[in-house]
Amino acid sequence: MIKISNLKKSFANTQILHDINLHIKPNEFCVLLGASGSGKTTLLKILSGYETFESGFVEMDGRRFVGRVEAHKSRQIITQNYSLMPWMRAVDNIKFALRCAGFGESGEVERRALRFLELVGLGERAQNYPHSLSGGQQQRVAIARALSLDPKVLFLDEPFSALDPITRLNLQVELKKVVANATAVFVTHDIDEALFLGDKIVVLHGGEILKELKNPRFETHSARYFEIKAEIFRLISGERSEIEYVI
Repeated sequence: MIKISNLKKSFANTQILHDINLHIKPNEFCVLLGASGSGKTTLLKILSGYETFESGFVEMDGRRFVGRVEAHKSRQIITQNYSLMPWMRAVDNIKFALRCAGFGESGEVERRALRFLELVGLGERAQNYPHSLSGGQQQRVAIARALSLDPKVLFLDEPFSALDPITRLNLQVELKKVVANATAVFVTHDIDEALFLGDKIVVLHGGEILKELKNPRFETHSARYFEIKAEIFRLISGERSEIEYVI
């Protein structure tokens, strides 16, 4: 469970987040959706411990954090910058993370790293260096590395935004499978991506949460799907409409 209460964040005397209140349930896939400058990435960075905040508190793993969330191996972040070490093969990137987190003896570390590469469809690429992998494959290594640490919470900051549409869709499908037993907080500006991935969609604008929506899971390309897309677009643009499916 993640609980955010009355959280505020400022940069250089400009308030970026205004009284954020949000409750994310265990194993829920929560999407933070908004345009550039809406505050979604700042909120994610606060939750993952990369940013401080001025007031309010965050509760996670039974602990209350004030000012800054303390980083922990049970919480992992994936960004669009894959952060792979170029001098290490794909499997070694994962093994290094596992050793740093204190996982088992070398044989178990090797088996675990290979298992998670297989999980994201890269078992045959385990010995490749990052430069010989495509952007989508590098991102899958980063996802495998994060998941290999058995995170209770996974934070994702627009991890697929730089990828081609086919690779992006394939990774979205893969992500839904592999995070089934974890809480995910996913940042995007893409409405289709939010509707495909999210159990809950939190729409931000100007540093405020305008709406929390329970995903109705309409059939893609149905009339109702396009209706809710249009309503969400109006919310992203700052209109405060009484959209259905509000939590």
